[in-house]
Amino acid sequence: MFYQVSNKERALSRHEIMADEQHPSSPNDEILPRHRAMVDAFEGRRPMDWSIWDLFIDDSTCLTSDGRSVAHWAVETLQCMLGNDFLQRVKAKMATQHVPEGLGSGLHPVFSLGFWPANDVPWVYANLIQMATQLHLFQQNSPTNRFGLARKDLRENLQPITWIGALLQLEVASLGLRAGWTLEFEPSLGNTHSADVCFTRDSARLLLVETTSMRMSDAERKSLAFYRRLGWQLMNLEWQNGVRIAGFLGWSRAEEEMKQWFREIEAAARITGQDGTSRQIAGPHDGLLTIFRPTEATAGEPWGITSPTEEARILERLVARLQDKQKQAKESSTPVWVRLDEYAGLWQATRLAGMTLEELLTVLAPFLQQKLASYPALAGIILAPAVL
Repeated sequence: MFYQVSNKERALSRHEIMADEQHPSSPNDEILPRHRAMVDAFEGRRPMDWSIWDLFIDDSTCLTSDGRSVAHWAVETLQCMLGNDFLQRVKAKMATQHVPEGLGSGLHPVFSLGFWPANDVPWVYANLIQMATQLHLFQQNSPTNRFGLARKDLRENLQPITWIGALLQLEVASLGLRAGWTLEFEPSLGNTHSADVCFTRDSARLLLVETTSMRMSDAERKSLAFYRRLGWQLMNLEWQNGVRIAGFLGWSRAEEEMKQWFREIEAAARITGQDGTSRQIAGPHDGLLTIFRPTEATAGEPWGITSPTEEARILERLVARLQDKQKQAKESSTPVWVRLDEYAGLWQATRLAGMTLEELLTVLAPFLQQKLASYPALAGIILAPAVL
């Protein structure tokens, strides 16, 4: 059932939040009850519902009055599409999920800094309004475009990866609709499998698109967290001693080895800060850092700390994704395009970081073309950074 929440119901919810506090006498007094309500919802003292989720919109400094109205409409649309209890179910799911040792708990994308208005920046509202508009638009033609299947999965499957998959589906479908094609969600491939979106024109099937994403593995997330933590510790040493530290952190993540090396770095930074003599401190597994005190002449020169990259492993996982999609599309009468949402670090933690689009194509196109030659059921790949 498609439930439509009324503006009156949402207004009553906001009134109840304000009524729980003392009556405000100034704009600043109005902000405090809203923030208290948010804290209460996260700590379990009140349900996390949509009227709580969108409270920050009223405090936005980057929206006009009309912009706030549109943002509230977007939240109302999400509530209608996903259900009144969606946020409560997501929060309950997050509370019971297994968190690997050494990692912080992951957030569902609906609470991410790329989508939730708690992060008051323009692109968050762009993402929110875009998704709401897409949901509203495709819902209008759901009897013919089979959008109900995609919406049901988005509403009932609370895994974060499902949300990402839905955003990719909506992205691809919107581009096709803009180009004047007729679209269908979850089209059959004729082999007991289905793709995510199909585009047709004059009843002729033109394009099939399957969406997928590639996130960091737990091991990669642990590695990133480890080197980030070490980087912050070294930055603190720089501030404390008036020095700069540059070099390579090495391949070791053994706690005791790195603690011993850090003690040596700490001692060298203190002495260099006093006498100005540059020092190199070798660490385990190819680690090597140079500690120096910058002069006026060298203050503007580039310097920095690098950590190991996982380029080879990331590319192996990318190829494995293509292999999975080849199996899914095998015996399909129409080759399938793959829209791959990459957030495993390919753009940030490899030699691709900082490359122009032309440079990226020079590096990636030959590699991907060679791999795709082994997968005849795939028409090609659309590779782009994370959708959120």
